[in-house]
Amino acid sequence: MSLALIALFGLLIGSFLSVCIYRIPLGRSSGSEESDSAQDQSLRPSEVESDKEKISFFYPSRSICLSCRKQLRWWHNIPLFSWLALGGRCAYCKERISFRYPLIELMTSGAALASFSTFGMTISAFIIFAFVCSLIVISFIDYDFYIIPNVISIPGTFLGILLGITSEFLPIFSEPLTQGIKDSLLGVLVGAGFLLLVSEVYLRLRKKDGLGMGDVKLLAMTGAFFGFQGALYTIFVGSLFGSLLGILFILFSKRSISYQLPFGPYLAAATVLYIFTEDRLVLMILDLMSST
Repeated sequence: MSLALIALFGLLIGSFLSVCIYRIPLGRSSGSEESDSAQDQSLRPSEVESDKEKISFFYPSRSICLSCRKQLRWWHNIPLFSWLALGGRCAYCKERISFRYPLIELMTSGAALASFSTFGMTISAFIIFAFVCSLIVISFIDYDFYIIPNVISIPGTFLGILLGITSEFLPIFSEPLTQGIKDSLLGVLVGAGFLLLVSEVYLRLRKKDGLGMGDVKLLAMTGAFFGFQGALYTIFVGSLFGSLLGILFILFSKRSISYQLPFGPYLAAATVLYIFTEDRLVLMILDLMSST
C-alpha cells in the first residue's frame, strides 16, 4: 500500500512537471534572455511558437487541449489513467496526445519509488526526489530548446549551498547529499569550474562555443547538492554517455558529425546514477574490464 501511494504521488507530481516543461520556456520572450546553449536553435514544437504570446506559466490556470483549445475536465487530467482511458486522444477533437505526457508521469513515479525506497521516509528522500524532478524538467526542456532554464539552475545552486550550511550545524541529511558548507562550495567550484575550463579550451582551439553556460550552471547546482564527488562523477559519466549515445544517434539519424546535441540530459542521467548507485556502478565496470 505504501509503495502504491508513493507511485501515485509520483504520477501526480509528474503531471505538474509536464506543465512546467511546456510552460517554463514560454516565459522567454524573444531577445530578453541570453541563450544558455552553445547552439541557440529555434523552438521545435510549432504550437509553442504560435502560443507563446497567449500562454504563460500561470495562464490559463487550467489545462487545455493544444489543438482545439477547449478546457479539459478534471477526469481528463488524471495522470496516466486518463491517457489510457481516452486512447491517447483528446476527448473533444480526437487529436492524438503525445506519449511524452504519460512517459514523464511514469519517470516521476519511478523517481519517487527509487527515492523513498532507497532513503526511506526521510527529509533526505524528499530533497533527492525534488532534485530528480528538477532534472526531468531540465532534460526535456534542454532536448526541446537547447536551454537549461536559469529559473531552475540558479535558485537550485543557492538551495544546495543552504543545504550545506544547514548540514554544517545540523547533520540531519544522509549521503550522498552534501555534509557541509565546504563540501558544497567545493562542489560548485569543481563542477562549474571544470566545465568552464573545458569550454574555454574548446573555444580557443575550435574558435567556436562547444558548451553552453546552462550546462555550467547545472553542474554548479549538482556540486552544491552532492559535493565535488558528485560533480566529478556527473562530468565524466555524463561525458561518456554523451559520447557513446551521441555517436549512435548521429549514425542512426544520418546527421552530420558536427550536429550538436543537448548535453543536459546526459548530465542529468549521470547525476541520477550517482545518487542511487554512487561509485558502485563504476567499480563494477572496472572489475569487468580488468577481468577481460
